[in-house]
Amino acid sequence: MRKPPHARQPAAAPVRTPRGGRQRDPAADRAILDSTLGLLSEGCSFGDLSMDLVAQRARVARATIYRRWRNKEELVLAALGTLDLPVPQLDGLPLRDKLVTLVDQLRHRGQDTQLHRLIGSLLGEAVRRPHLVERFEDTVVAARREALVEALREGVDSGELRAGLDLDDAVEILTGPMAARLILRQRPVESAAFAESIVDTFLNGTRANRAGSGPGTAPEHLPPP
Repeated sequence: MRKPPHARQPAAAPVRTPRGGRQRDPAADRAILDSTLGLLSEGCSFGDLSMDLVAQRARVARATIYRRWRNKEELVLAALGTLDLPVPQLDGLPLRDKLVTLVDQLRHRGQDTQLHRLIGSLLGEAVRRPHLVERFEDTVVAARREALVEALREGVDSGELRAGLDLDDAVEILTGPMAARLILRQRPVESAAFAESIVDTFLNGTRANRAGSGPGTAPEHLPPP
């Protein structure tokens, strides 16, 4: 889903809204989130999921859930956020290594069986509830997307990537093949070689000075853009 041109904004975290002034019980938090993930991964649709079902499975009162999350949407986003991997440390890496690291991390996320099923279920809700997918991107996906944008922006600023590169298009070009392989085609990716191939193909078309060509000129074996 295409985002508007980037402004520098801090990545949002999955929304968890404490209600009331009681001390939060981490064990109850974990039980509620695990129960939500369990129900969704077993085939319960977002539409059929309810706070009552989650409360029954987690063995907590429904009010316990509402003290933490205001509605089902916030609960599902928080639950999905627990499965995400932290953005890796990229400081000091060259541009290619940064991009390979971020794209390859999609392989590890996408091959998590539970996360794979849950993202597939979420995509199934896209037509009926596009705002839910948008919020998934704005919360769970935001930090990783911003890390890619920042790496690309630095590449443009340093002159390694061509000026005027559309950063949002670039993110989709880099992440799309891995998502298609893992989620749409459901084919395993065994190593980082696929991420390296994606990044090298991308860089071949976006470097400010490509090998054997001047700025803005396609190599002889490629048609002009």
